[in-house]
Amino acid sequence: MDTNRRRHKTAARIGEAVFLLVFGIINLIPIFWGMVTSLKTTRDINSFPPKVFNFTPTLEHYQTVLSTGFFQTIVNSALYAVIAIVAGVVVGYLAGYGFARRDFPLKKLAFFIVVVGIPLSGGSSVLLIPNYMYMMNLSLTNHWYTMPLIYTAYNLPMTIWLMISGVKSVPLELEEAARIDGAKQKYIVCKLLPPLVKPSAAAAALLIFINAWNDYITASVMVTGQERKNIQMAIYDYMGFFGMEWGPLTAAASFAIIPILLVFTFLGKQLVSGLTAGAVKG
Repeated sequence: MDTNRRRHKTAARIGEAVFLLVFGIINLIPIFWGMVTSLKTTRDINSFPPKVFNFTPTLEHYQTVLSTGFFQTIVNSALYAVIAIVAGVVVGYLAGYGFARRDFPLKKLAFFIVVVGIPLSGGSSVLLIPNYMYMMNLSLTNHWYTMPLIYTAYNLPMTIWLMISGVKSVPLELEEAARIDGAKQKYIVCKLLPPLVKPSAAAAALLIFINAWNDYITASVMVTGQERKNIQMAIYDYMGFFGMEWGPLTAAASFAIIPILLVFTFLGKQLVSGLTAGAVKG
């Protein structure tokens, strides 16, 4: 029986490994092909049969992209994401602490609203028009803070949910011991707990970054002009009326996807850790 179980477990693990390998290859092929295309000349891009390795690499499309103000859109996207991360994590942590450690009127209703708002973290096309009209009436559109404000609001429910789990994972006895030693509430909230909820905070920060960096629809409505445009809007510029400019398009897309690949490569464990804690503790 033990031998059969080991064989079944081994076969299951091999099957899972093969499935993940095939799934990974299928997902990486478009990324690989896009990056390869960005290094080809226009003639090589249009050649048939397609050239995979038998071509002379060139950076002309990257030079073309950078010469059209594309770098400014990278800076804009990074600025929007960083501001949204800082604001979202700070506000989400404070709100999460309140939900985890305090009782207040209508707490269950407020938590229900937070849970219902979690899908907003992926953006909400349904709310785009009313949000635009509301912000336009308040003169909040087409400013440097317009997109960070939207991204913070959209991702706040998910951040609060993750931070509630993070705070709950810290034993309440630790806070009580700190109070007995004379620690004030400000010290507990601002210095004692933050290092202990890093996995949840890191997961929230990564999700905010990914959602902010990949946004196109909301940004295309809320801001106009080259000085406010984000990287996804700039990529769309190479899909012109007369067809696709495949060289500059794939070069711009490569610029956009590299930060996401780096995030998942080096910080993916933090994301999984934070989401797992939320699933277990939530």
